[in-house]
Amino acid sequence: MIAKSKSLTKQLALRLIILQALIILVFSVVLTFTVFSGNVSYIDEPVSHTILDAVHVNQSGNLELHADKKMQKLLRESPELWFVVEDAQGHRLEHGQVPEVYRPLLPSLYRLVPSEIHEGIAPYDLTMRVFVGPASTGSLRVICGGAPSTDMIAVFFGLLYYFGWRIILPMTLLTLIMVPWLIRRGMSGMAEVAAQAQAIDIDVQGARLADQAVPRELQPLVQAFNAALERLNEGYDARDRFLAGAAHELRAPIAILEARIETLESGATRTRLLADVARLSNLAEQLLDLQRLGKQQTAFEPLDLVALSREVTADVAPLVVDAGYELALDAPETHVMVMGDRQSLSRALTNLIQNAIAHGGGCGLITVDVKRDGTLGVSDQGPGIPAEERLRIFEPFYRLRPSSMGAGLGLHLVREIVALHGGWINVTEADGGGAYFRMRLTPVP
Repeated sequence: MIAKSKSLTKQLALRLIILQALIILVFSVVLTFTVFSGNVSYIDEPVSHTILDAVHVNQSGNLELHADKKMQKLLRESPELWFVVEDAQGHRLEHGQVPEVYRPLLPSLYRLVPSEIHEGIAPYDLTMRVFVGPASTGSLRVICGGAPSTDMIAVFFGLLYYFGWRIILPMTLLTLIMVPWLIRRGMSGMAEVAAQAQAIDIDVQGARLADQAVPRELQPLVQAFNAALERLNEGYDARDRFLAGAAHELRAPIAILEARIETLESGATRTRLLADVARLSNLAEQLLDLQRLGKQQTAFEPLDLVALSREVTADVAPLVVDAGYELALDAPETHVMVMGDRQSLSRALTNLIQNAIAHGGGCGLITVDVKRDGTLGVSDQGPGIPAEERLRIFEPFYRLRPSSMGAGLGLHLVREIVALHGGWINVTEADGGGAYFRMRLTPVP
């Protein structure tokens, strides 16, 4: 089972969010120790909320203190607690003994913004905090003291909370938006490289991926892929050289063997040996044709399929008649022009006729037809080809019948020639039975 690949975008976004959280955590720790480098006191955040929750506006619009359970507990734990509350209408509520040093601030309390004073010497009488809270008649300004705290852990979590939702949350949202965009921008060249890789074909050697189109971190991967392509091309070149050399070297001993068999007395053995030698010679020529086809750089030129068909049928007519068949050409009187290579297309048509001779049943009519749309076909009256085998017969060295005299390269060579010309070939059932091979080429307008 193929493992599901992980998303680079998700991984990078998650790691950035974790990194940001760790930075805030470390920053809070450092800031906490910086604040508490000496003996520092402060007014804890819960004190502020407890005072705000206990202050209410009565029906007359004045401020009243309703000592709930939290307020009662605070008063018991901090008997020196003092605070002054003022609303937007100037109503004021005082509790406890306000230090004389802060009394001059009371007339201007509603003009003060949230702030704190930290005292570093016990009993921390001057530790004070100004904060703002909501009320039904507007906001409340509160100044309080007399409940100092020196708990470092509370300060740490307070700082972590303060910076957490103010920094981590916006940065997380920004990361989730920006990281995918940045990755898409950074990987924009990958689409081009992927298209180049998709276009690579075994028949087109020398193709390479553009390593400069991808980020520098991915260039070693693209360069390694290009190196692998280079090794493959070298392997294919070595294979082609071997096939061409082997086929070329076989031609001389085959010719010598054929000449020596010709000197034998006529008979069944001589005839069979000559047929076997002809098969070897045809195999060698087909191997050479495949090798030449892969290296062919000849520019196509306009040619007439009707004239080409007449030439080929005239050349193979004696072979067809000797094998017990009749041969017919069905072509229009006008020219059917296509762009192509005459030698290659002649070889393709010859192979199709030879295939009909080998598999047409030993008798009947072999027909070569040319259509005005650039279709060139060969049909016979033999047993035909089963539908499930009609694609496999074009594979190299595949033979429909193991006892066949062919080597399984002729039809493969035809398909390669037609593909080189930008056309297609298929096989169907001929009228009245038998096989009908059709090569479709692009006609010249």
